[in-house]
Amino acid sequence: MTNWARKKGPAGEERTPAASAEYSVARGRRPEFPGRVHIEQLDLSDVAGIRACHVAFVAAQRVDEPEEPLMGERIFGAWFTIGFDGEPREVWLVPGREQGTVAGWYRLELPDLENLDRANLQITVHPDERGGGLGRALLRHAAGRAAAHGRTVLGGGARNGTAGEVFARQVGAKPGLVDIERLLEPGKLEDGRLATLREEAERHAAGYELVTWTGPVPEELIEQMVALYAALGDAPRDPDVERGKWDAQRVRERVNGLRAHYGLRDYAVAARHVATGEMAALTEVSVEPPNPDWGFQRITAVTAAHRGHRLGLLVKVAMLEWLATAEPQVERVVTWNAQDNRHIIGVNEALGYAVFGAPATSWRLDVADLEA
Repeated sequence: MTNWARKKGPAGEERTPAASAEYSVARGRRPEFPGRVHIEQLDLSDVAGIRACHVAFVAAQRVDEPEEPLMGERIFGAWFTIGFDGEPREVWLVPGREQGTVAGWYRLELPDLENLDRANLQITVHPDERGGGLGRALLRHAAGRAAAHGRTVLGGGARNGTAGEVFARQVGAKPGLVDIERLLEPGKLEDGRLATLREEAERHAAGYELVTWTGPVPEELIEQMVALYAALGDAPRDPDVERGKWDAQRVRERVNGLRAHYGLRDYAVAARHVATGEMAALTEVSVEPPNPDWGFQRITAVTAAHRGHRLGLLVKVAMLEWLATAEPQVERVVTWNAQDNRHIIGVNEALGYAVFGAPATSWRLDVADLEA
C-alpha cells in the first residue's frame, strides 16, 4: 500500500466552501465513469462510509502489496477517526458507481505539534477505477485543502514498483528517505540462536534489568519514557522533517490515549539502568486479532546515554522469547527501517530478519506547484 495511491473534524463541524467540489477528469479505461468527478468530505462518524473506504483500501492493497496482511476494519476505522498519532485529519472521497461504494479517497493529516508547514497525504483509488484521472483530481483537491490549512508541503510515501510510485513520479514529487521492510519467521530460527544472542547481549549489558508490560505505558513509568520516545528522533529522516517533541502529557495523550481504540494486543520490553533507574531501551510489538499469525514491530529505541551496551539486541531477543509463549501462533514478525540505519539493521539481521518485498520511498510535493 502507498500513501499516494496506496498512511474530519468533529460531527457538526462548520463546512468550508471546499466541502464538495467537482473536477474534470480524462476518461480512462472505464468510459462509463462520468466526465466530472464529485469529491465530498466524509463525516468521520459515518461508520458505513468508513467501511466503504476500507473496502477500496483492501482492494488496492491486494494489488499493490499482495504478500502483506490486510489491515483489519477496526484499526482502519481508528486510523480514520483518531489517527495513529492523534493529529487532526480529514477524509474526502469520490462515491463509486454503486450506492454505498467508494471509487477513491484521500486522508489528509495535519501535524499540530511540529512540522506545521506539512500535511501528510494518503490517496487510495480502487484498482477498478485507476487510469481515469481520479488520483490527480484527489491530489489537486488535497492541495487546496492543505493550502486552506496554511500548509505548504504535501508528504507521502509509496512502495517502489507500485502504482503509487508511478503516480508520484508523474505528478512531479521529489523522492526522499527510503525504508526497507524485513521479515522474521521465528519458527524457522535454528535451535539456540536466541539464547546465544541473549548471552552475548547480557555480557555487554551488565547493570541493566528488563521491565515488561502489556497495553498502555504504566503511569509510574511515563515520565521516564519521555526520553525513549524522544530518542526515536535520532533515526534517519528527511532533512525537512522536524523530530518529535515529547513530554509526559504527549505520552499520556498520543500513546496511551489512542491505543485502546486500535484493538491490538501490545507488548513492550524495556531495559532499565539499575544504578540510576533510567529507562534506557524500549521495543514494542503488536498483534492484530484479524492477523493473529503476524507480529508488527512498532518501535525500538535506545537513549544516547546508554548506547553501546547491546541493549537494542537485548530487548528484541527478550521480546521474541516472550512472544513465543504469549503469542505462540505468531509465525512472522515484520519491521521497517531506513535503509541507512545501519545499526538497527545489523541488530535485525543478527536476529534473522531478511528483506521482505520492495522498498518504500517518501515523496514530497510543494502545494504551490499543484495550485499553479
